[in-house]
Amino acid sequence: MLQIRYRFMSLSALALAALTLPAAAVSTCNLADGLSLDPAVFNQEVSACYDSQSDSKSNARLEGQLIDATDRIRADDSKAALTPLASLEQAARIHAMDMAARDYAGHADPEGRGHLERVRMLDRTVLIGAAGANIAIVEGTQHDAGAVFDALRRDPVNASNMTRSAFTHTGVGIAEANGRTYIVQLFARVDGRLETPMPVHVTGNDNIRATFEEAGLQPVAWRLTSPAGDTIARGYGSTMTGSLQPGQQAYLTFDVARNNSEFSIRGPIVTGR
Repeated sequence: MLQIRYRFMSLSALALAALTLPAAAVSTCNLADGLSLDPAVFNQEVSACYDSQSDSKSNARLEGQLIDATDRIRADDSKAALTPLASLEQAARIHAMDMAARDYAGHADPEGRGHLERVRMLDRTVLIGAAGANIAIVEGTQHDAGAVFDALRRDPVNASNMTRSAFTHTGVGIAEANGRTYIVQLFARVDGRLETPMPVHVTGNDNIRATFEEAGLQPVAWRLTSPAGDTIARGYGSTMTGSLQPGQQAYLTFDVARNNSEFSIRGPIVTGR
């Protein structure tokens, strides 16, 4: 696929500093009180929980089988196969583990974070234009792929997500606890990537370079928005207004145009230093 490079954007008020981890790094998985709201700590907790999974190999095998089964359904519907994306898998699996640990069901965790917010905390390069998610909780454990896949497809919205042409990437996460199997299947359309991973903490001056998946996709501007949706900073070319205060969180968003219509694609979460 042809690509265009968006090389003229810069942050005149923000520097993308190297990720600075807390003095006492998280080394154990403890989901009893949920995952941190701080993106840097959140990433450490996810890593620690991944390292602690005793059944990760069997779950990974089942997760891969579910992706294969989804691709077969898509082929039957004349849709392209989905590409596995590590950050979607990480976000799916940590949400499955969190639901299992705290015994709840839902697309949002008790702190109110949704799937896309988790992906944006974990992935420091990807730019997402569309996203979707399937969840199923099945009584019993040690299910085979067919039983889990059938449980997902029983919901018509889940079945529709599996064959949606807008999605290009996927990730599946599975956890077992409380005599149940928790399954999370994530989908996304990846419209571009930052050429350099964006650190969590930002402070001064630096450039943003992005590669887009479509030759006809034209950059318009970038924005930093608050969790409430307010624009904190907006940049056209090398000009930017506004900056982040220490500890202030924001979402990187690109406004792009295709065939005289404008839409937004979503990038990582950042925090002011």
